Amino acid sequence: MRRHRLPALALALLLSLAGLAWAQDPLQPMRDLIDRGYWHSAAQLTGPALVAQRPDDPEAHFLYATALYLTGNIDAAAGRLDLATSLVTGGVPASHVHLAALIRADRGDPTGAVRQLQNAFLREPDYRYAMDWGRIAWQAGLLTEAEAAFRAAAATPEGAREVWPHIARGRLFTAQERLEEAVDAYLRALDVYEAHDPGGPRPPGPGYVEAWYRLGEAYEAQGRLREAEAAYRAARSVDPNHGPSVQAVDRLARRGE
Repeated sequence: MRRHRLPALALALLLSLAGLAWAQDPLQPMRDLIDRGYWHSAAQLTGPALVAQRPDDPEAHFLYATALYLTGNIDAAAGRLDLATSLVTGGVPASHVHLAALIRADRGDPTGAVRQLQNAFLREPDYRYAMDWGRIAWQAGLLTEAEAAFRAAAATPEGAREVWPHIARGRLFTAQERLEEAVDAYLRALDVYEAHDPGGPRPPGPGYVEAWYRLGEAYEAQGRLREAEAAYRAARSVDPNHGPSVQAVDRLARRGE
């Protein structure tokens, strides 16, 4: 798991900029740190201060549990999540079910976690829940379940603009040697990207490169080498530093000599 460290000066700036948000919503600075990837700062500094200030707030404890999980402190995250859930009045939020499932998977029970992740998604059809549901179902060898989850992710409002559910389906199909379906999934990913690409000076996102590269892999597995080379070259043209596509083009070029 990647770990992020926030320099002291940057943390001070971020917290100062969040001053207004803190006044309006005391939990927002913690959310911002997590969303920006500053997990250590959230787990070591802001989280403890937040729960000390708001000991009866289940959302404060949940955010602290999330930061602990993201920094790899699984046992502490589980304990903090249990406390957060005990403070909830009414039904358990989908976010709590989702985090509990991730913890369960990390503790070595991906099969049990799949049911929880599906439950979280049924409670709240969130793109992230569906993608985690699919990823962990795949890890557990539940391939039909994984395929259903990735399709569900693509059907959410956020997922309708994302290439990753289609790339995930393509990789799943490739692993099962369902190569025509894999090609269709990667082509769909490219269509989705191009339909929602705002254009402008920024380079295409990594998903676009990944879709072209994976499409090349599927074509190559089918023996469609010209199409494979064209796809690899497309990936390389988008990102000249994408090592796998550079190597694939070179490999196919040597093969044709």
